[in-house]
Amino acid sequence: MPTVRCFFVALMLAAGLVAQSGVGPPPPKSFMGRPITVVVPKLDADGFYPLGPASICVEGAPLRQCYTAPEDFGRFPKVELVQLDKETLALLFSAASGGVSGWEIHYALLRPGSGKELENIFPYSLSVSNQSQNRFLDGPGISESPIFVTAGFVSGFDESHYGNHRFVISTYAIRYSLEQASRQYSLEDRFMTIRKYDVLADNDVIAAEKLEILARLNRVFAERPK
Repeated sequence: MPTVRCFFVALMLAAGLVAQSGVGPPPPKSFMGRPITVVVPKLDADGFYPLGPASICVEGAPLRQCYTAPEDFGRFPKVELVQLDKETLALLFSAASGGVSGWEIHYALLRPGSGKELENIFPYSLSVSNQSQNRFLDGPGISESPIFVTAGFVSGFDESHYGNHRFVISTYAIRYSLEQASRQYSLEDRFMTIRKYDVLADNDVIAAEKLEILARLNRVFAERPK
């Protein structure tokens, strides 16, 4: 029925605005002097589900290096430059899964690897819903590199899909991994907000919870072995 389809499309557009919130600078065309290419898969006949994952490649010498998102994460790919420290740049790459009024978004933070792959220094499973927010925050005295924070909604009792929700805040910080023999981001803290927020009404969850985020992370780092 046309009316039902228009309703679904309207929901998808509204959800897409949440997924694309926080519009920043235009996507970079190069990384460390090397051209960037993004491969976007085709969609199914209804236009809601990708027929494969999106990928990103950094071209040029010493060799072409690529990263492919998990299977089915092929829509709305985005690329941003992130300054990890004074001398280190990384690429924040994201891609969405299929869905109509709700879907997941996968995030990867990419650096040149030793072979043909771009190294993802985020946990591979780092995905959030389209009704979520994320941001890099400076953590003075906590971490030399910015911390990465996600805020994902929790569907509470008798709550509709969109509207006021409590959110789970997850905080990732960089540390040296003995297993990977490199610096990696790891989940350091997670909590549920007491307040409810409506992201479609432009409520900034992370800004409102920033003091709590940093206070909790300070306590986490204080408990680390010296």
